[in-house]
Amino acid sequence: MKTKQFLKLLKAAGAEIIKNRGKGGHYLVKLNGKQTTVPMHGDTDYDPEFLDDMCKQLNTRLRNIQ
Repeated sequence: MKTKQFLKLLKAAGAEIIKNRGKGGHYLVKLNGKQTTVPMHGDTDYDPEFLDDMCKQLNTRLRNIQ
């Protein structure tokens, strides 16, 4: 899954996405009182397990937001 698709899923789940969080290609995402950084490196296709690890940091699971 591409990062843009993942961010759309998170936003639909009610996450707050902060784009201008310092330098670099990372976005700050806040959901359920938790936060994590999501890498934004072009058209990179990320492994679902990696995306699920980020979801765990947000106190949810990838299958719950799809």
